[in-house]
Amino acid sequence: MNIKKSELRKLIYEEITASDKKEIRAMIEKEIERKLSSRETKKMIVDEFEKILKKSDTKKDIGEMVKKVLKQLYKDLSVQHPYIIDRVSI
Repeated sequence: MNIKKSELRKLIYEEITASDKKEIRAMIEKEIERKLSSRETKKMIVDEFEKILKKSDTKKDIGEMVKKVLKQLYKDLSVQHPYIIDRVSI
């Protein structure tokens, strides 16, 4: 079947109406929701996170991030809210 380039372009550039777009979006959302809500997908995600968190590099990175957050929190509390530190009982 031979189709001329101009006819092919007309077919390709056919305008999609707003209702077509809504229908396509609804179909895609439904399919994504179905795939993401499956037990297999959840198990796969959990397994991947467990693998990543067990690596020593990841543990070091998380430790460094926590240190930075705690340092910044301490600085903010001591400079901007010194009364909070005074309330800590020893």
